[in-house]
Amino acid sequence: MQIEAAARAPIEIMGDLGSLKVLVVDDEASIREALESYLYHLGISTVHTAQNGKFALEALKTEKYDYLFMDLMMPEMDGMELLNNLDSNGRPMSIIVMTGYPSMEKVIEAMRNGASDFLIKPFRLQDLKISMERVHRLHSLAKKNWILKRQLEQKRQVEKLNQELRAKIREKTLLYDIIDSLSRVNRSDDLYFYLIQKALQVCDASKACFFLYDQEKKGLIALSQKGLDSVPPGHQIALEPDHQQNRCICPDFIKIHFNGTYEAKIPIDHPSFFPELLSIPFRIRQELFGVMLIGGKRNGAAFSQEDKFLMNFLAERTAQNIENLALYDSLKENLFATLGALVSAIEARDPYTRQHSQRVTQVALRIAQAMDRPFEDCRRLESSGPLHDIGKIGIDDHILKKPGRLTEEEFKNIQAHPLIGVHIVSPLGLDEQELAVIRNHHERWDGKGYPDGLKGDEIPLLARILSVADAFDAMNSDRAYRKALPFKHCIDELIKNRGAQFDPKVVDAAVQVLEPYSHE
Repeated sequence: MQIEAAARAPIEIMGDLGSLKVLVVDDEASIREALESYLYHLGISTVHTAQNGKFALEALKTEKYDYLFMDLMMPEMDGMELLNNLDSNGRPMSIIVMTGYPSMEKVIEAMRNGASDFLIKPFRLQDLKISMERVHRLHSLAKKNWILKRQLEQKRQVEKLNQELRAKIREKTLLYDIIDSLSRVNRSDDLYFYLIQKALQVCDASKACFFLYDQEKKGLIALSQKGLDSVPPGHQIALEPDHQQNRCICPDFIKIHFNGTYEAKIPIDHPSFFPELLSIPFRIRQELFGVMLIGGKRNGAAFSQEDKFLMNFLAERTAQNIENLALYDSLKENLFATLGALVSAIEARDPYTRQHSQRVTQVALRIAQAMDRPFEDCRRLESSGPLHDIGKIGIDDHILKKPGRLTEEEFKNIQAHPLIGVHIVSPLGLDEQELAVIRNHHERWDGKGYPDGLKGDEIPLLARILSVADAFDAMNSDRAYRKALPFKHCIDELIKNRGAQFDPKVVDAAVQVLEPYSHE
């Protein structure tokens, strides 16, 4: 091969040649040496050589090159085989084929397999520079494109990792929230309400119902629900023997197989809301306690493994809370029974007030129902109403039973009984509204009551309700200093003090529920 003298001018358009890396592959040592010397002369700092394709592949394993000059005809591994073994997904590399074949078939094949340009032997060294200039633009674009692809892939990887991280953070946050929230639930009723709210949040769903499993009757009892008006609290569902292993959705009910033996037929308003239904068993000491059903996932999506994991975690954590609450409720019932007996003992000391607290509670419940107060408010009245006068245990008998007018000092003593009552029941864990019934049932609508002098809507509603019920029973019962007032007179007194002593709306509701009894 003849090599002519080359022009000495550097390759101007290619910028910084010092950063380029070039590999020359040829089985002729003289050609390798001439090209290596010329490339160094152009200012390229890294030029390596290889005698055939096999050695070139070894070099390519340890170094990333910008340009590859290779002969097509070489022993052991020729140029075509080398082309076929190059990594097409790696860093872009411009390949310039050097061949002595007079036929262009091999050159065309090489170009199809990734070569960027070709030189026909013999060629001038100047042609080497021209070829590099010719492919430089394509090489630069390919390299930039490769860098952008790498950056895009890295961005995708980072975004994927961020999504996984956000999912993990959400999961850990929900797990912590479940643990934290459960630790602050101290009522069974609150627990079931919490379970529904948490299930909807965790699963991003719109409908859920918690059923208590009745071991004795082999049935389900709905305790709390949202979005399932056809399954109100207290709704009972009998279980039927069934050995099918899968649930199915029917036109008028959902059939759910669980616990190995039974199925439940749950009526729903719109079966189409349940293309997917998640059923989670709640167990205590391996015994089935209840079943949570969740449906109506947003956008009709299927429940994910994360949904199932979080709901099973909620079920496991709830089991211990249910046991603790059952023990707490048992102790609380005993305490209420003890305090109820104490109230009865107080009232038994005065024949005129016997069963007063029970009667007041019943009237208060009727008023609350007439005002369409929620079940929870009625439950609060049921628990706090019988205890509203328990503070009278701290008042001397001679004051409580005094037939005549009380002195100013005696009346101050009487006014202390709401605060004494709150102090007595404070260990029971009553909520603020229940405590308000005991503390504020002697407040007046006009602000002239006691112990806090609250006025109008400042007085908690349940205390306003019990205040009317308490006043009615006091007027309608015999006292040491007078006989019971006529029923109609009691109603008239409530109306007379409407807007002064009593909340007008509460009086209206009281009249509505009490007037039917005025003719008995």
